[in-house]
Amino acid sequence: MFPWFWIYAPQTHWPWSGAVTQDISPETFFAGIKPGAGVPEIERDVFEKASYGKQLGWLLDAVAGSEEEKVEALANLRELHEEVRQIKRRHAADRERAAMKLLSRLEEENPEALRRVLQRFAANAASGRRALPAQ
Repeated sequence: MFPWFWIYAPQTHWPWSGAVTQDISPETFFAGIKPGAGVPEIERDVFEKASYGKQLGWLLDAVAGSEEEKVEALANLRELHEEVRQIKRRHAADRERAAMKLLSRLEEENPEALRRVLQRFAANAASGRRALPAQ
């Protein structure tokens, strides 16, 4: 039930007192992961399985907990380890598809550049070396 005077209740905003919005979603957090520090998609998927706090708690219990806590923590960590392996395998397939798509695009736009890239990777694969980025 609305009070009869609701229409006479103006909203007053003093300086710096207006509505404030801030994006605190997990997507914002994972977008901040530096490229060399990990793959944000993998980090997000692992985080959905067990938050960083939960992971840290299991590690602390495994190291400094009672025998019962250690057994439970190690079981949780082993389960998480297997789930992380599955996540990484799934993302490896995603990266392979993305690489194929990018190579197809390069083939259409610049066949000579594609030839150079493939030669470099083929030479490194034959010698057992990794194809490091060009300096």
